[in-house]
Amino acid sequence: MTLAGATPATDDLWSPVLASIQAGALDCMQANLAMLADRRHPGAHLALGAYLRFKLTIEPDGRPAVAAALDDRLTEAQALLGMRVTARREGLDGTGLRDLAAEAPGHAPLYVVADAYSMSWVPYAGQRHLDHSFLLLRADSRQALIADGYQNNTEWGQAQPGVWLIPATDLDAAACGGQDGGATVLELDAGSPPRLDPDVVLAGNATAMAAARPDIERYAAAARAAVSDPTALARLVLDVWLLSRSRQLHAAWLASVGDRPDGTAAAEQLAQAWLRLSTLAFVAERRARRGQAVSPAIADQVDELLRADIELARQLAPAQAAPSATAVAPPVTPAATGRGDPRAVVTDELGAITGLNVASLEPGTELRSLPGFSSFRLVDLIERAEQRLGVELDPDDLTADSLRTISSLCDLFAAATAATPELAS
Repeated sequence: MTLAGATPATDDLWSPVLASIQAGALDCMQANLAMLADRRHPGAHLALGAYLRFKLTIEPDGRPAVAAALDDRLTEAQALLGMRVTARREGLDGTGLRDLAAEAPGHAPLYVVADAYSMSWVPYAGQRHLDHSFLLLRADSRQALIADGYQNNTEWGQAQPGVWLIPATDLDAAACGGQDGGATVLELDAGSPPRLDPDVVLAGNATAMAAARPDIERYAAAARAAVSDPTALARLVLDVWLLSRSRQLHAAWLASVGDRPDGTAAAEQLAQAWLRLSTLAFVAERRARRGQAVSPAIADQVDELLRADIELARQLAPAQAAPSATAVAPPVTPAATGRGDPRAVVTDELGAITGLNVASLEPGTELRSLPGFSSFRLVDLIERAEQRLGVELDPDDLTADSLRTISSLCDLFAAATAATPELAS
């Protein structure tokens, strides 16, 4: 596959919308639905986080997975944003996209879903096949202007919200994606968002999450089996990422409706726990690719957080008490060793990776808050520190809390160094 490449651009109408959405809490279908909603009604997209749900789908191989298909997202957008599909076409190629864009009333943008493998503006191009959405703003026989609100750190680079100018050949590739089906194209009417009663929504969340308990138990069992199956583990990593994003969006919506400071804090705390688990799951998958064992603790934490979702939904429902704060274990303080200071090694490698003066940072600084730091950077940091210290971290010790802050990671390596005999020189 050869793509000419996308050129970053600006658009007076859409660039400000891109800057306003909570892109880091949206998946690749929601991001561009959010843009359409906020173009008409600024801030409306947060309502996509009103639902706290756990919905399963069954993959072709029979494994349960978290549902996040296009039709699910469209159903949510209609219920929560008042967004309606006014026309839907399947299997369009680049010519069909151009013709339809020219005919769109008032040159309204088209919502397009196709294969990210052939989209020149995302890091998945040439790397991974997955459904991805974008907005086609304008197109002619030479070039097209597209917008995409998706944001994510991937092992092939960063996906950032933006507007891009792409040549017509890249639009053709994006539409077809090397597959026979072509693109799915929707014309959407943002409409007027319904007035959501938070009490009604939260009561519905509590009912839905309680009813999902059997599905959660089924999924937890599948997750435990997934840790020893590379294909299933990759799906589990994606599922945890989707759950993490949905929980972040739910916390953002809850904060936007106000009047529930305790509940908002609890939702944010749980969202951050999901975010840390998402990072941990990716680290585990990276290690599995190298043939290393994956700790079953990953699946245990998925189960624990899903059960915590049930409890949060119950506590957020009207007339329920706010949840108590989660206790945090004290840091490990291992004995010193003769191989130098593991903490100095960790901070030295962290500085080399990020370009920051780590010594000037507070030990409790969260790694995810560092500019440009991501799951991929964390894997590099762990591997470099392991090599310098001559240790290998126990997979069971790679927990969300141990990988959370500079000090917790330093403690982790200090403990591993103290427990590993030094090789004779």
